[in-house]
Amino acid sequence: MPTSSHPINTQAVTRYSTIAAWSLAIARALSVSGIEPNGLFKQAGLCLQALEAAPEQRVNIDNMTQLWQLAQNATGATDFGLTVGQYAYPIHFHSLGALMLSSDSLAQAFEALPDYSALVSNSGRIRLQRTPQWLGFTITPLNGVAISELAIDAFFSSLMQHGKQMVGHRHFVKRVELMRSAPKNAQLWYDYFDCEVVMNAADNCMWMDRGVLEQTAVTKDPVQALQTEADVRQYLHKMQALSWREKTSQGIHAVLINQEPTAQMIAQMFNVSERSLSRYLKAEGTGFRELLKLKSLELALHYLTNTDMAVSEISDTLGYTSVSNFTRSFTAWMAMSPSNFACKKWRQ
Repeated sequence: MPTSSHPINTQAVTRYSTIAAWSLAIARALSVSGIEPNGLFKQAGLCLQALEAAPEQRVNIDNMTQLWQLAQNATGATDFGLTVGQYAYPIHFHSLGALMLSSDSLAQAFEALPDYSALVSNSGRIRLQRTPQWLGFTITPLNGVAISELAIDAFFSSLMQHGKQMVGHRHFVKRVELMRSAPKNAQLWYDYFDCEVVMNAADNCMWMDRGVLEQTAVTKDPVQALQTEADVRQYLHKMQALSWREKTSQGIHAVLINQEPTAQMIAQMFNVSERSLSRYLKAEGTGFRELLKLKSLELALHYLTNTDMAVSEISDTLGYTSVSNFTRSFTAWMAMSPSNFACKKWRQ
């Protein structure tokens, strides 16, 4: 890992957000449940009226996670995320839902979603898994970024509802795997998805029948398709979700837990050459090594602040060759050793 002679400004670390439309879906679900949402939004540091006025704006993921927890506490429903998914109307997702509905088939819609996933949230990695019969829509939360279990439930619920609108039924969902801990009444999930549901899974994945997905969508709207895609791309550009700094930082985050990322590895992830990646990042005033330093610092601070992991374990997790190298790098970043940082935390 590279070192620096000056502490890094931790405010420069990439922050994670989601589209405000999710909060509006929570508000609708709360109202239907007989709970006035404004008070919960205020407790989460959010203004419901402002979000309703601009559902395309971004909400910090920490505020959203707090809102999810408050909503679950207020309703007492562990399956509240499934309900929220039913109120995530396509129109509020700034043309992303419309892009799905204007696709030739549900397969085409799901194939496009990973390219636009940052519009909905940049706090997880979305990818597709394929077998000859099934397509798996997979969401992997980034380590160190707190995402509510209910948010994952809501995402899969909304995908099923949107898919149902396109093909006329929900039987394309064949198996749902969730990383969440098993609730007391898991039958609620089985009944909702009407298929096998696996809790405590290694990943979050909704497996779907490719044969059904490839059928022509009943809601196909070819007239709006091109304009809708243009609208989505314009919004992504506006929120800088397609910036190379952001994509590289997320790619580093996704890989870092298993191995030390390289520029070539991240370039391949986005189907560009290493030289092109370097050029794109330079144009945005940064570089691969700098983003790697920032992401390593972000995760080191997360582990030291929120876990009981030993310094040696953190060093191994972040790919350092020795504890002394990690200590030297961390001290250069924060002007104190990781051990002193941990002691300071516990004294507060």
